[in-house]
Amino acid sequence: MKHLYTALLALFISFSAAAQLPDGSIAPDFTAEDINGVEHNLYSLLDQGKKVIIDFSATWCGPCWNYHNTGALEEIWETYGPDGTDEAYVFFIEGDDTTTQADLEGTGTATTGNWIEGTGYPIIDNGGSIFDDYAGAYYPTIYTICPNRMLVESSQISAEDHAAILFANDCAAATQANDAAVLNYTGETISCSGSPSAISATLMNLGIDNLTNATLDLIVGGNSVLSYNWSGNLETYGMEDVQMGSYQFNGSTDFSIRITSSDENADNDEIFASVDGATESTTLFYIYLTTDGWGEETGWEIRDQNGTVVADAAAGSYASTTTYEEYVGVPSTGCYTFTLTDTYGDGLFGSQWGNVDGNCYVTSVDNGLNTFSYVYMYNGDYNFSSETRAADVQTAVSVEEEATVTTFNVYPNPVEDVAWIDLSLAGNEEVRLDVVNLIGQKVVSQDLGTLSAGQTRMPLDLGSLQSGIYLVTVTAGDTVSTLRVTKK
Repeated sequence: MKHLYTALLALFISFSAAAQLPDGSIAPDFTAEDINGVEHNLYSLLDQGKKVIIDFSATWCGPCWNYHNTGALEEIWETYGPDGTDEAYVFFIEGDDTTTQADLEGTGTATTGNWIEGTGYPIIDNGGSIFDDYAGAYYPTIYTICPNRMLVESSQISAEDHAAILFANDCAAATQANDAAVLNYTGETISCSGSPSAISATLMNLGIDNLTNATLDLIVGGNSVLSYNWSGNLETYGMEDVQMGSYQFNGSTDFSIRITSSDENADNDEIFASVDGATESTTLFYIYLTTDGWGEETGWEIRDQNGTVVADAAAGSYASTTTYEEYVGVPSTGCYTFTLTDTYGDGLFGSQWGNVDGNCYVTSVDNGLNTFSYVYMYNGDYNFSSETRAADVQTAVSVEEEATVTTFNVYPNPVEDVAWIDLSLAGNEEVRLDVVNLIGQKVVSQDLGTLSAGQTRMPLDLGSLQSGIYLVTVTAGDTVSTLRVTKK
């Protein structure tokens, strides 16, 4: 259903999305054959010093058709393409693989017109995999790619505005002999006490001559705190991820990576980045998670500073529109990361699809199970594929306290007839189940007797109840827990 909503939105509007490749990203390479049987390779064109415009569209997309008919890209092709000054290339890439040749010709069932007639630049059909490589989220998506392989989303602009991007100084082909450039920071972005952060950055040769050495410095507070002398052999536009070493930051810190060796262009010698200081935490985490309408997409994991997973719930572990509460212990003090994932890439932002939003809150707790610190908070109002927060675990909480925890969940929620209750008992307990409506009437009451410690699953038949909201209460020994359930 989400895919249908996406298609309908694309028919009428173009909208911003976090999934798009940000400006300054390195364009993924591709090799593809156009509808006339001619093969094209992106990096080969860029290595020739050409600039490339890619128009990701779909034959059924109204805004795509409207922009196509402005003739802006055809004008660029005629002026700067192979039959013009031979400085640029334009591609139309059909990103929806379900469309057909007839749709391109304007005679199919999923088309707004004849896309081939009057189009001089190459048309690549069945380009869905290329669209995915570029993290495509909507049509049309138009990128301008410079010879250094960096891209900018140029969007639906005039031929004059496209030309301004193509011939800006920062999109020029390599012209100077010695031009080392630092593109982006690729090191760790989390700072924990006693855990130095690995520092690395992408180095590119924007010079005509091969780049064989460069010095990169980590600059904190205006001072160089780490210097690395790189050596190698990068051809023009060649790149390498340079591992500079490690540095112990003092909490959240802004810094830069700067090329301090001499070259002929200082404009691309420095980039700015930051690390986030980890939250001081205990060894026991409380995870409160409410899924949206697609609970199977949600998962999480906790990793130690060596990258080892110490606790997780993989995608597919959760039901939809259900609240889960659990306590998770880590084995020792140190630096840990909590990562929440969504396999579709829209987080728990269910309301954009006509469903409900989920949420996730992670705290660390003390020996009395009281909140010690907030590690992660998300209220379900934006998209993401994954989000990571760090915990600087300095205080141990006894395992005995963790073992006293009793939790339960009800799913599906809303429920039509029969719901399931997952009950986790820390020890053998007398258990009672009650369901109460909103005017305080007890409509279900079951004495379940003594249940054994561990996981128990049981059905809850609500088929005879009227539609509405009910409170489901489980009493296990001295622990009383209540969840709200909606009966369809």
